[in-house]
Order: sequence, then structure tokens, then C-alpha cells
Amino acid sequence: MGAFVVLSGVLAGAMTAHAGTGKISMELLKAALVVGGTGGKGTLTYEGQSYPLSIGGISAGWQITLSVVNLTGNVKNINSPEDIEGVYSAAGAGLAVAAGGKAAVMVNGKGVTLELIGTQLGVDLSINLEGLSIRLKR
Repeated sequence: MGAFVVLSGVLAGAMTAHAGTGKISMELLKAALVVGGTGGKGTLTYEGQSYPLSIGGISAGWQITLSVVNLTGNVKNINSPEDIEGVYSAAGAGLAVAAGGKAAVMVNGKGVTLELIGTQLGVDLSINLEGLSIRLKR
């Protein structure tokens, strides 16, 4: 039994140790009045290859938004390009008018983490929970 526990721990550590990293860039258009939507496109760069992305989402909560957001950042805990797919969530509270900065850390159900920074043009007065869906364009 003890050997099984040790072996399980070693295998779990090995799987985590081999998780890779990548880069992501995206351009999003956000529009909302209480309930809103986000649409956009992006690119995942992983192991020297580029993969086009389709991005969409919904948000609910107190918000008035019409903005364009450009984000770039790191992708962590990724083992294949398909791992980027899924719904990402993050709780946010922000106030940005005209040009402003944005930062977010988001995680999907596979444990893939996006660490994003970027700029925003437009108006975004919001306190909301957002769900961002990312898919590989096929």
C-alpha cells in the first residue's frame, strides 16, 4: 500500500512537471447594459506553433460597457493546444473610462491559467462575474 501511495505521488508530480506554457493575445469587443456580451479573436502560441482562437462570452451584474480590449499574456498548465478550450471565469470589479489598463487571471476547468494584461478603449463601468469561452478555430 505504501509503495502505491509513493508511486501515485511521483506520477502526479511528473504530470504537473510536464505541463507547458504558451503565449496568448486577444482582441475583444464588449457591450453591455446589465447583461452583456463579449466577442473576439485571438492567437495561442504553443511550442512554436500559432493557433487561431474564437472568443465569446456573457456577463451579468451591474454594468454599462462599450469597449475594445486588447490583451496579451502567459498561458500556464497547458499540455496540448486543445487544453486552451473551455470556459474561463474570474470575478471582477473595475472602473475604466476612455483609455485604461486591464489585468486578469482566469482559469478553465482543465486547470489552464491565463495571466493577461492589456489596454482598453471605451467605457466600462462594471461590477460583474464574467464567463469567457475560448475555442480553437478549425
